[in-house]
Order: sequence, then C-alpha cells, then structure tokens
Amino acid sequence: MAVQFCPACGTLFDISPEETLRCERCGQIAKNEAFSRTQTTTSESFPSTLQKKLKSYTQKVSKETVSPRPKIQVECAKCFGRDVAYSQVQLWSAFQGNTAFYHCLGCGHRWQEKN
Repeated sequence: MAVQFCPACGTLFDISPEETLRCERCGQIAKNEAFSRTQTTTSESFPSTLQKKLKSYTQKVSKETVSPRPKIQVECAKCFGRDVAYSQVQLWSAFQGNTAFYHCLGCGHRWQEKN
C-alpha cells in the first residue's frame, strides 16, 4: 500500500476504501490509488508552500559575489598587520545581521565576525 498526496497542495490523504478521495485542505478530488500500486515519492513530487518560502530566502554565495573585496585597516590577531580585505554576507534570514569575513593580506589569516 502506498501513501497518496493531494496533487494540488501536497497534503497527505487519509487511507480510505473509497474509489475517490477528497482533500481536507483544498477540496481537490483524486482517484484513490493507494491499494493499486507501490509508489516511491520524494519531496519534489508534491508542492510545498514552506519549501517555496525557504527557497525564496536562499542567497547563493560564490567567489564572484564576494570579490573583489574592499580593503580596510583592521588589526590581524595573528601578525598584527593592518591591511585586511573583507566581505559581508547575510547567511541566515533578513532578521539577522550580516557576517563579516576578514582576510589578512600580510599573513593570510582568516576570521569572521557576526554583526
């Protein structure tokens, strides 16, 4: 017996001996195929409002998005040099601050600070 999801909204249907199923969430009517076949389902097989929201807030970070890095005068904890390149990236949601990544141009030491 395979589980069956609503093709319109992705809600899991209750097991029923009826020939058709009615979605409790959106009212969509679908043929009951739970007893007629074995089915493998992945998260990509049905829509998810939460997944769409999470994907819309995802920021892709690549070398091109953080380069070229501006240079500032900040003391390196390793060599005490003051020539440092930095970049800022928002790693989480819009409600949290940026994370600053520092790279000492003198010794190559790297560190980060959450703002």
